[in-house]
Amino acid sequence: MSTKQDDGFDPGQRRLCPDGSCVGLLGSDGKCKVCGTLGSGEAVVTPAASSPALPTPEPEISGESGAPAMSGAEEAAFDPNRRLCPDDACLGVIGSNNRCSVCDRQG
Repeated sequence: MSTKQDDGFDPGQRRLCPDGSCVGLLGSDGKCKVCGTLGSGEAVVTPAASSPALPTPEPEISGESGAPAMSGAEEAAFDPNRRLCPDDACLGVIGSNNRCSVCDRQG
């Protein structure tokens, strides 16, 4: 069974925005459709909905905090100082321009 749909969309070929705080996908021009960030050129393949489920490993607990340990890639992509959009209905993050990456509201 193919994951490619009749309209030409192939979910296995999606490329995610390299900005860890953005939810967008890269378009055919290599730019994120949400925030405009240029992609790295690497194809980032995400699992298709019809892929068999892989077992989820138990998170490692680090330190005294009891918080799950992060891998190096997760740690590099996660900014603990990020500021969320002041609009509670928005999922955006305030960028270096002091504006929301999704709704463009000033932070």
